[in-house]
Amino acid sequence: MQHDQLTDYPFARDSIIDPAEDLARLRAAAPIHRVRLAGGGQAWLVTRYEDVRVLLGHPAFGTGYPGSIPEADEDNLAAGFMFLKDPPDHTRLRRSVTRAFTARRVAALRERAQAVTDALIDAMLAKGPVVDVQEEFAYPLPITIVSELLGIPDADRDRFRGWADIVLRSAGGDVGAAFADLQRFVVRLVESKPNGDDLLSELARRSGTADGLTRIEVSSMAMGLLMAGYVTTASAISHGLLRLFSDRAVLDGMREGRVEVERVVEELLRLQDEEVGIQRIAQSDVEILGVRIALGDTVIASRVGANRDPAAFTDPDAIAVTGERGPHLAFGHGIHHCLGAALARMELAVALGTLVRRIPGIRRADPPHEVRWRAEGMDVSIERLPVTW
Repeated sequence: MQHDQLTDYPFARDSIIDPAEDLARLRAAAPIHRVRLAGGGQAWLVTRYEDVRVLLGHPAFGTGYPGSIPEADEDNLAAGFMFLKDPPDHTRLRRSVTRAFTARRVAALRERAQAVTDALIDAMLAKGPVVDVQEEFAYPLPITIVSELLGIPDADRDRFRGWADIVLRSAGGDVGAAFADLQRFVVRLVESKPNGDDLLSELARRSGTADGLTRIEVSSMAMGLLMAGYVTTASAISHGLLRLFSDRAVLDGMREGRVEVERVVEELLRLQDEEVGIQRIAQSDVEILGVRIALGDTVIASRVGANRDPAAFTDPDAIAVTGERGPHLAFGHGIHHCLGAALARMELAVALGTLVRRIPGIRRADPPHEVRWRAEGMDVSIERLPVTW
């Protein structure tokens, strides 16, 4: 296959936990391919592990279009998202938040994550014998933890989650109005700081100092952390559980303590197949992987392709609970490596480890309680995951 022969992307698929066959076909044929995007336009797709690492670490590729740097304000906090910034702005923003997003803070949240997890499981057991684990567990856990991280007052959390659900989950309602309400709420929340011991309070206390962020930058950071830490973590929980249901030996090993939960979490992150890819924009004409990329061209790094590359991982489609594995790319690579990786790992370990321990017989519910998922353009997600025990 020629690298410039157009292929439709995202690929058509018939499984939520296994990638489309086209991905492996393209990965074997050539390191980079031209694809036609579902929303219009074209891009280059990179699918091999080493090539994805090269792309994500390459200085010629950025997150925005050259010369297009919108300014964030109270009505457009998204323009200030750190993961949409390139150096030097990205460097400054990341340095500031990294100092506040400490291992100590994540460790302190683990106790809360365990308490929230136990309470949600208590509610599931009381509600059973068939429960939608996506709605009753996977969504409530991360939104509660991100609320704790940001210091959302208890009295405001229902409103906060309501807006977040509309914006990030398409859970009914006017998305535009909910996003505007959420932005106003976050700006007011930041203005009410810095008297707490949460992440936003610490960032707000530094506002105005030489290495501090402005009020709008702190607000953008809060919105970015919400968007990165809510639905993505919920999807990882339900996707991981669904995969464990197809590998009972691993699930039983976790329950009996013979298999390390953290090791399984790493494998589930590697195998997760609910995302489309990381987009980068060429900031200049550049040659990469033997192809000339023009200024402004979009290049997509397929984490799914990289994380299942047989050149990088032996038996790449299986959960390996023993032996050595190289680092996966579920959290990206390079300067944009996910800041919340440690938090996500902690939540997944607590959530999945506790579920299989406290509900040893947990499994997919039999028909008519079917798993419901969707793959519409760039949106690939589990919508309903009924379980029983």
